[in-house]
Amino acid sequence: MNDTPDNKNLPAGSAKRSSPLLRILPLAVLAAVLVYFAAQIHSYFSDPMTVTVTYESQAEDTVSMEGWLVRTEEPLPAQSGTVSRQVQEGQRVAAGQTVATVYSDDSALQTVGQIETLELQLQQLQFALTSYLDPDAALKLDTSITGDILALRQTLSGGDYSAAESDLAQLKAAVLKRDHSYTSQEDIQAEIKSVESDIQSQKAKLSGAKAVTAKASGTYSAVCDGYESVLTEEFLEELTPSKLDGVRAAEEQSNVGKLIYGDTWYYAVVLPEEQAAELKTMGSINVRLAKGFDQTIRMSVESVSRPDKGRCAVVLSSTRYLAQTTLLRHQAADAVLHTYEGLRVPADALRVSEDGVTGVYCVDGENAAFRPVTLVYQGEGYALVTPAEGAGDTRTLRAGDQVIATSGQLHDGKVIR
Repeated sequence: MNDTPDNKNLPAGSAKRSSPLLRILPLAVLAAVLVYFAAQIHSYFSDPMTVTVTYESQAEDTVSMEGWLVRTEEPLPAQSGTVSRQVQEGQRVAAGQTVATVYSDDSALQTVGQIETLELQLQQLQFALTSYLDPDAALKLDTSITGDILALRQTLSGGDYSAAESDLAQLKAAVLKRDHSYTSQEDIQAEIKSVESDIQSQKAKLSGAKAVTAKASGTYSAVCDGYESVLTEEFLEELTPSKLDGVRAAEEQSNVGKLIYGDTWYYAVVLPEEQAAELKTMGSINVRLAKGFDQTIRMSVESVSRPDKGRCAVVLSSTRYLAQTTLLRHQAADAVLHTYEGLRVPADALRVSEDGVTGVYCVDGENAAFRPVTLVYQGEGYALVTPAEGAGDTRTLRAGDQVIATSGQLHDGKVIR
C-alpha cells in the first residue's frame, strides 16, 4: 500500500462510510413526491373539475289540456245488411259520390272481394300485353314504382296513415303488374278474355245491392261515436266550463259512417283562469295532441269564456289536418306557450365575473377562458344561453366548446391542467 501523508491521516474504515447528507437526500426526494401526489389527490377531491360539451338545444313552456274535438258532422243513414265502404277514412268526396255499398248478406261481400281480385288480375294482364307490344312500358312502370315508394315514405313521415293506405294499395298494384311475363301475345289475349268472363260471372251473382251516396261534398269518416249531434258549432256558442263538463254521447249511431263539412275543426277545453287569459293574449298557439296525430298544429284562440269558479272554457280552431284527425274526439294535448333556443350548459357552470358579467369558463388548452353569455332559459339543472352581444370572436361561446361545469376558484387564464 502506498502510505502517502494523506492516507496516513485518515481514520481506519472511513473510506467505506458515506456522508449523512447522501443518506438523507433519497428520503427527502421520496417525501417530496409523496407530498406532491397527496396534494394532487386532496385538490381533486376537495375541488374536482368536471367538463361538459355544449350543444344547441331548446326548451318549452307548455300547458297541459284535455278536451273535445268539434266538427260540423252529419251521420249517414244507418243500413241493414253488410256494408262495403268505397272510400278511405278522411277522403274528400263529391256530392252524389258513392261512399258505401250495402249487400244483403256476407256471401255477397265475398263475391265483391273476388271481383276486386279479378279486376286487379285483369290490370296485370292488360299491362303485360302493353309491355309485349311496347318494351318501353316496363321502364315507365319501374319509374312509376320508384315514385310510388317515395310518395309512400313521405306520407308515412307526415303521419297521414289513411293516405298511406291508399298509396300502399297503388304501389302493390304497380308491383304486381310488373310481375307477369308471357311467351306470346296470343296467350295474354286469351287470358284476358278468360278473366273478363269470370268478372261478368261474379257480377251476375250480385243482386239487391244498395249504394249510399253523399248528398253534399265533404270529408268521409267511417266511424260514428254519438257526438255528431252533440258537439256542434252551435254547442260552442256561449260555452261554459260546466256545459263542457256535461257532454254526453247520443245513443243513435250510424253503421255506415258520416260526412264532415267544411275545413274548420275545433278543440274545446277547460283551463284555469290565468292560463286561459294568457292564451287569449297570445291569439294563436302551437298544440300537440297526445295520441293519434304526432305533428304540431297551429291553432287560433276562438273564444275564452267568463271565469266560473276560477276556470274558463277555451275554444281553439284550425283549418289544417282535418283528414288526419277524423277519428279523434276526446283528447289530451299540450299547448306550447313559449319556445326557447340556445346553447345548453350545466346550471353550475354559470358564473359572474368581478365586473358583474355573467358567463362560463371554457377549457382553452391548459387554461380556463371566460366566455360572456346571456341567459335565455333556466331549467332544472341546466340553462340555455347565447353568446353575449358584442363579445369578441375569441370570447364567443360555440357549440362543441368544453365548459367547466364544477370547480373551485376560477379566473380568466388560470392554469387548470
